[in-house]
Amino acid sequence: MGTFVKTFAEMEHPDPQEAGGKAAHLAQLTQSGFNVPPGFCVMSRALDHHLEANGIGPQIEAALAGLDFEDFEAVEKATDGIRALIESAAIPEDLDGEIRTAIADLTAEPGTLVAVRSSVGVKGSSVSSFPGMMDTYHYLRGEEEIVQHIKLCWASLYTARATFDRHFKKIEHALTLIAPTVQKMVHSEVAGVLFTANPITGSRDELVIESNWGLGESVVSGKSMNDFFILSKASAEVTTRKIGRKTVMFDLDREKGYGRTEGPVPAEKSQAPTLDDVELRRLAEMGIKIEALYQHPQDVEWAFAGGALYVLQSRNIKGLQ
Repeated sequence: MGTFVKTFAEMEHPDPQEAGGKAAHLAQLTQSGFNVPPGFCVMSRALDHHLEANGIGPQIEAALAGLDFEDFEAVEKATDGIRALIESAAIPEDLDGEIRTAIADLTAEPGTLVAVRSSVGVKGSSVSSFPGMMDTYHYLRGEEEIVQHIKLCWASLYTARATFDRHFKKIEHALTLIAPTVQKMVHSEVAGVLFTANPITGSRDELVIESNWGLGESVVSGKSMNDFFILSKASAEVTTRKIGRKTVMFDLDREKGYGRTEGPVPAEKSQAPTLDDVELRRLAEMGIKIEALYQHPQDVEWAFAGGALYVLQSRNIKGLQ
């Protein structure tokens, strides 16, 4: 167990204040026996160490203090500069060593590809996610590429959209934290989201599932029409089934063997159901167990690959009455 890097299995008493909400939940799900792709978290203290070792913290603080949120172009320019500082600075030797050791352990099997995702939070607050604000990178290969994308993930804390979002939510920039997660890629045939309560009606007696071919990115980004299902939580019976005309999917770049592509859904799959009743029941059963773990309705990202069902993320559904 390292100072700055911990696997999901190593994280004792997973804490969003140290690992962000996503990584803390992935660690708890892993330790509770759910099928989470293996991975590790670069803990939130790592970015503080990176900034301090390179002496760039004061420059970032000054840039943030001088932002004029009435001038969008000026905010874009300033946040571009902040990200460049983070990305160009050399990772301190002790932190770099831990990261590279964890990458070597995770990618020991030849051909392993990984995803780098952001896990965020706010110090001293229950806020542990900023959906859609930070960047995610899929199908990465090689130590250098993975290390560089960890730096890009850190830097995404200061995209213009994330910085504007914090400003309008009155969240102090200095209190936000980010802890990149690195996980083995799941080469999903079908993926999507599962709500263990109906986010539209507020009903806690229903489960809502949206799905598409390939990676779940097309579902969470809103870039595609998806299949839509409502199930009874008591019986797992499907009460609503809408098969969408799916147009866009994200997948592995098959020509290169790494990297993510965005392209059209093959014609023969466009109007074909992505899930059958057996798979829907498996999702329902998994969602109910995750809800029981957290004692609150959950928004779960999931994927089917090779017949196996994986949990990619889970967080509380917000705004339920």
